[in-house]
Amino acid sequence: MRHQIYYKRQHRKCKYDHHFRKRGATTSIIVKESHNDKEIPIFQVWLLTTCHHQQPPSMAVPFHVNIIEQCSVSPPPDSIIPPISLPLTFFDIPWLLYPSNQTLFFFPKPMLKSTATTVISLLKQSLSVTLHHFHPLAGNISSPPPPAEPHIVYNKGDSVSLTIAESNANINNLSGNHPRKVANLYSLLPKLPIPSMTGDPHVTVVLPLLSIQVTLFRDLGYSIGVTVQQAAADERTLDQFMKCWASVCKSLLKEETFFGFKSKPWFDRSVILDPNSLKTTFLKQWWNRLNSLKVSHGEFDQNVVHATFILSSSDMNMIKHHILAKCKMINEDPPLHLSPYVSACSFIWICILKIEETHDSKVENTPLSLGFNAGGITRLGYEVPSSYFGNCIAFGRCSELGKELLGEDGVVFAAKAIGKEIKRLDMDVLGGAERWICEWDELNIRVLGSPKVDSYGMDFGWGKAVKVEKFSSSDQKGIGNVVSLCGSRDLKDGIEIGVVLSKAKMTKFTALFNGGLMELA
Repeated sequence: MRHQIYYKRQHRKCKYDHHFRKRGATTSIIVKESHNDKEIPIFQVWLLTTCHHQQPPSMAVPFHVNIIEQCSVSPPPDSIIPPISLPLTFFDIPWLLYPSNQTLFFFPKPMLKSTATTVISLLKQSLSVTLHHFHPLAGNISSPPPPAEPHIVYNKGDSVSLTIAESNANINNLSGNHPRKVANLYSLLPKLPIPSMTGDPHVTVVLPLLSIQVTLFRDLGYSIGVTVQQAAADERTLDQFMKCWASVCKSLLKEETFFGFKSKPWFDRSVILDPNSLKTTFLKQWWNRLNSLKVSHGEFDQNVVHATFILSSSDMNMIKHHILAKCKMINEDPPLHLSPYVSACSFIWICILKIEETHDSKVENTPLSLGFNAGGITRLGYEVPSSYFGNCIAFGRCSELGKELLGEDGVVFAAKAIGKEIKRLDMDVLGGAERWICEWDELNIRVLGSPKVDSYGMDFGWGKAVKVEKFSSSDQKGIGNVVSLCGSRDLKDGIEIGVVLSKAKMTKFTALFNGGLMELA
């Protein structure tokens, strides 16, 4: 096991000349190095001026990730943390039935004085300090035999699995917007330890909550991959944990002795009220499905790719005006709610449906469904602290007949369906909640993530994140049923859309996405 890694840097006299060449709607930048009076091309980068995702630079060597160290990180030994047992609420329990969520952060090259050893040491130390405040994440979900209820349990000595790796890959290629192999990206994400699921209803099931992987890309930067059991923490809670970790690391780098936090996590579950006994309903469904749950880490299809598409504020405004104009033309009432989020989801929904090229009568007369997460903290009608630790999100599900969505005015009917569901959630966020689990089984497309979460503001001390990718463990096969949303790094109020598809379908989706925007312009 290697414990020390150093960024390798070649010291030689060189200069860079930038040559610009136009090629269709793209600009090619060829970077050359002057060495011994000869100019040697190093790499070529494509910048898109009209297309919404960039072409990949070629990779000269086979992709490889080498695991250097696997360890466990606990809160500091001198932390005075009593054992804790947090009951799962009705917001948490449905997520026991679904795959974990994963987030991949790419960061720039650290400053010259920070070697890889320094980076890893500070990340470990700051993670330990952060776990002092978020100690339940070092624990496990313990689900004893019925009728006992599942809890998040932390005991002294519990820890988070941390993997340190290095890769020969070009970080600029992996963190681009162009189609990249899902298998390569997932090699930068950690797996949660396999839970003890024996199938025996008399045995307690133990689910680890958090796993982290740090991957070094020689002297070009690093990535942090995070896999979390969402029954323990929604995207809001995970974002608070990550920003706390980044803040502590940055303070340690600056040799500051005081760590300031905006707000410490709120663990008291009594703030979540359950007048409709939803917890009892969901527990029954969890127990009924417990024996049929399967946990596996299968092989990845090398033909499946992940790409990022971007909708600017003006793009979404353009889609909105198109929807409103179309409503007048076909004598349809406008959507009850038509926000940038609705405009974006409607456009994406139609693009994904159209790549299937399915127009038979069975599909046309079948309701097609899209699901999304809806924030609960602002909709419950009573106060829940913004620092509440756990899940506080509801499920939104909207449906429309295939013939309407696949027709000429599909985006109109998509927007009406999504807008109607959001309006319903605003008025009664828990209405029909007893059907959440069964309805999510019927989804054709699921929207993951929220553009309201500012993931790009994260800085561990060596620069803000240059790319953030969100995944679900269920989107590895490229069937297009999971779409991730994230606030744009570069465009104010813009949205980044992550899509996982086979290469052939990704080509079709790209044409529909870019072509659709060009038609609206």
